[in-house]
Amino acid sequence: MKTLVVAVALVAATSVAGRSTAEPQDPAATPVVTSANSALVEDIIRLWKANLSEEFINKYFARSDLARDLTADDVVRLRDAGVPETLITSITLRRAEAGTAASAPKMTPGLNDSRRWDGLMRRNSGLVLLKSRWDGGFLEFKDASLRWMDSRDAGKNVLLPAAQVTEQQLTCLKKSGGNECFEWVVKTRSEEYRFRDVGWRQGENAKVEELFEFFRSAYPNLISSRRPVDEK
Repeated sequence: MKTLVVAVALVAATSVAGRSTAEPQDPAATPVVTSANSALVEDIIRLWKANLSEEFINKYFARSDLARDLTADDVVRLRDAGVPETLITSITLRRAEAGTAASAPKMTPGLNDSRRWDGLMRRNSGLVLLKSRWDGGFLEFKDASLRWMDSRDAGKNVLLPAAQVTEQQLTCLKKSGGNECFEWVVKTRSEEYRFRDVGWRQGENAKVEELFEFFRSAYPNLISSRRPVDEK
């Protein structure tokens, strides 16, 4: 008799357990599936609310592991938090560029690689009185270093190992039909060098564009950006 009672109790318990697993769960208790970009979105919102500039945030995320594009929900969360559309667009474009760079073969210049750009002007740093702010010369990439050779004063020559370069930038004049990029800027931790085509006043910019693209291809992990300005 006792054996029969125990068997019935076990069957009843099993039946109850089966029904409980089959019953629909309370939606409120269901964990929310978060976006793969949730941490990134939270970081952007936190930095923006800390009153950091768009330029800083762009640079901060330049080296992030950008797995995929922002989703529509991610964009809505950013806008609801007050993040401007210009910053969201910039981050989205940077993510797309990072994906393209990851799929393309990386080019690392060898010791024998060499390139030269004639007809350039380098901006004099500091206060310039009674002299031109721009010096003529040429740039050469050789032995994994960038060399500036001044056409008049050898004392102004520069030898810059590529390993010391931390960032490159194109300065672009805002135009309704498309920005005109006229100045190439290369930075180290402590210095900044600015170059323009010798005919930049007439709209020539082929050499600075070529320099920018060369370094972006040769060093895909280098921070590369375009800075819009209202005047040259």
